Amino acid sequence: STQSTWGTYRMERFLYRSVEIQEADAVAKAIIVEEAPEMIEYPFQFPELKPYEVRLRILYTGICRTDVNTFKSNHFDSLNPVVPGHEVLGIVILIGADVKNLKIGDRAGFGIQRFFCENCKACKEGNTHLCSGYVVPESHLLFDPYFGGFATHIQAPAKSCVKIPESLPNDRTPPLFCAGLTAFTILKQYAKGDARVGIIGIGGVGHLAIKYAKALGYRVTAYTSKLAEKKETLLKLGADEVRSSGSIDDLRAGAGMHDLIISSVFTTDRLFMHAYIELLTSGGTYCQVAVPPKREVISLDVAQIVVKRIHFVGAMGGSVRDIEEMLEFSAKHNILPDCEIFEWEDWTAAYSKCENGTANFCCVVNCDAYAKKVGKA
Repeated sequence: STQSTWGTYRMERFLYRSVEIQEADAVAKAIIVEEAPEMIEYPFQFPELKPYEVRLRILYTGICRTDVNTFKSNHFDSLNPVVPGHEVLGIVILIGADVKNLKIGDRAGFGIQRFFCENCKACKEGNTHLCSGYVVPESHLLFDPYFGGFATHIQAPAKSCVKIPESLPNDRTPPLFCAGLTAFTILKQYAKGDARVGIIGIGGVGHLAIKYAKALGYRVTAYTSKLAEKKETLLKLGADEVRSSGSIDDLRAGAGMHDLIISSVFTTDRLFMHAYIELLTSGGTYCQVAVPPKREVISLDVAQIVVKRIHFVGAMGGSVRDIEEMLEFSAKHNILPDCEIFEWEDWTAAYSKCENGTANFCCVVNCDAYAKKVGKA
């Protein structure tokens, strides 16, 4: 029963009421932050469907490093229980009265952004992912107090959901909504002409950045701390060259080679950070994707940035318009993430692979079979 499963952790969640499984709208994979050692099944009921919302039965959902950080409260203090997940592909099964962009039976995807106001300066310029019209707790991001895609079903504003092009498969598409979107939008915004692109850290974002950069016609160098182990794989992904990032001396050998660096790693070592930035030519752009845990700080050499006129920027996700463009580009050029696929029963193994960095780039869980057995609609 739910009571025996939860024991002392059974509780009323802010928006999602815990119920016995036979009464549930859906079942989530949740963790009691800093207390429960394992993922726990959480049968729950959704709030009443709003006129602007849709409910998806989830087919496949991705596990991202950001989800691991959410479980661990590395970046902010998560509510209990926490249910992340922002790489979601599903079938529309319920639709609000005012929804126009989707219909029942459509395949749709949902990413990191839940809300955008459409009225602030960013939204009016098309940068809905930078919306400033919402404040905590009604954040424009997916996370608390809302449940994400670690579940059989998800309910969200329809305007934040995007139809999936027919040629993209169910199982390998979900990571495009985070890793793919981030890589694509960075290249779209910061890579120009015959740009030489360096990519540090070849995980979910990094390996897709290689694929997109090659499809866009740029010269790509992949940097890895495991050169002997990873070189052939990264060349097959499309890298023109693979170099070691294992030491400062290794990095110094590539100084001045790149117009754009995409870094999906972070370091608190000031000398390593200096060597990473030194890979850029004067006037180049360093794009930091990975976010260190709270209370850890990246140290920059300001003189280096000033003298070389370096643009130091950050990036995460993109707008709804960016998602649509990225999916169309991916379908046209047959760009998909390399994934390991797990069944619902194997959530813990999938999460562990992502947490430990041992996955074959991306982890995706098949929710479809279990979602058909539980929940309403």
